[in-house]
Amino acid sequence: MNTESGPDQDALAIELAPGHIPVSYLSSLLRVVQACLREVARSDDVTRQHFERQPQPMLVLAGLVSNSGLTVKFVFTDPLGEMPLAELSSRTFNALLDHLSEFVRELPQPGLWGGAALSPPHTPFKTELTRRMDQMYRELRRSPRVTLRFGGRTMEIEGDRMEIERPDNG
Repeated sequence: MNTESGPDQDALAIELAPGHIPVSYLSSLLRVVQACLREVARSDDVTRQHFERQPQPMLVLAGLVSNSGLTVKFVFTDPLGEMPLAELSSRTFNALLDHLSEFVRELPQPGLWGGAALSPPHTPFKTELTRRMDQMYRELRRSPRVTLRFGGRTMEIEGDRMEIERPDNG
């Protein structure tokens, strides 16, 4: 559970498995995460308004931590990158975790005891959001293990396995 206080509590954290991380993978992951988060924000009536005006909010790295693995933290800020937009970040990051977990639950299961398989290549997507979820899920699975954290919620993906933890409601 995330017990941090301060600006990082509003950040989406993506923790990559320990080991050498190719720069090309990190670059690709950053591009896919940015596109996915913007699509998630545009798919919600409340957060869409932030992206309908110019200049648009910026997605910034709120932190980059390397201990045994690598943790990248994201937050939306005002267009100048000076003030965090906590409500936009919170609503978008929670929606991302909701959409991604729903997307994975709807994927075909490779076997009786297996987790979710990747969607078949050249499958038409119902929406742009679904296409972005597919891209993000594929990119996340390139790491041996990846964990997404936000607001006490945790989603861990390791191969075909996905585990989701939510904070206690009591």
